[in-house]
Amino acid sequence: MPLILGTNALVEALDAGKAIEKIYIQSGKEGSDISRIYRLAKEQHIPIVRADRQKMSRLSGGKKHQGIIALLSAVDYVALEDLVEKVQKYGSNPNFLIVDQMNDPQNFGAIIRSAEIFGVDGIIFSIKDSVPVTDQVIKASAGAIFHLDLCKVNNLMTAVQYLRDCGIWIYATSSVSQKSLWEMDLSRPQAIIIGSEGKGVRPLLLKNSDEVFRIPQKGKTESLNASVAAGIILAEVYKQRLHSDNRML
Repeated sequence: MPLILGTNALVEALDAGKAIEKIYIQSGKEGSDISRIYRLAKEQHIPIVRADRQKMSRLSGGKKHQGIIALLSAVDYVALEDLVEKVQKYGSNPNFLIVDQMNDPQNFGAIIRSAEIFGVDGIIFSIKDSVPVTDQVIKASAGAIFHLDLCKVNNLMTAVQYLRDCGIWIYATSSVSQKSLWEMDLSRPQAIIIGSEGKGVRPLLLKNSDEVFRIPQKGKTESLNASVAAGIILAEVYKQRLHSDNRML
C-alpha cells in the first residue's frame, strides 16, 4: 500500500483531498502541525492512530518518517447512501455484509472473496475498528475486492440505524444465541453483521439487531475462523435466495 511519510507531505496530501485510509502519529509527537493534521483529518473523516516507535518503524519499512505515516487508499469506496440507492434502484433485494472489528487482513480478504462469490451487494465496515484495506487484504481476496462495492463508515451503529430506516433487516451472529442459522429467513432485504473470532459482534450492535443467530456445530472447538463462518452463512443466504427466486418463476 502506498505510504505518505513526514509532516509536510501529509499536510499537502490532506489539502489536496487525497484518498487517505488511515494516519499514524508517533506517541508523544505534538505541535501546531499535529493539531492541523488532526483538524484536517477530522474534516475528511480519516482515523488517526497513535503508535509507538517500533510500530512506526515497521510501517515505514525503516524509512525516515518524522513520526508521521499515512496509508493511501488502494481501492475506491462507495458512500452508504449511494450503496443502498444503487441496489434499490435496480430492483435488487438488498444483501449486505457488515464487518465488525476485523483486525486480521487474511480473514478480511477471505471474507471479501466469499462475499463476492455468493453475490453480496456490498461490504460495510468502520476503518476505526477494522484493519485498513492493505496489500495483504487485496491479495487474500484473490481479486474479488475489485468486483464488490466497499463502504467505509465512521460509526457502524449509525450505519445500522440508517439501514433499518431504509427497511433493511439487521442480523448478527453470536455463538450463544438460541436461534440457529438453519431457522433463519434470509430472503428479506438484509445486512448481516460478522464479528472477529476473538471478540465477536459488539454488544451494542447485537442489541440493535432485529435477530441474532448462531452457526450450529457438533465438535468441541470453541469457534470457527471468522472467514469460514462468513462463508457458511453467505452460502446459506445464496441457497435460500436461489430457492425463493425459483418459486417466483
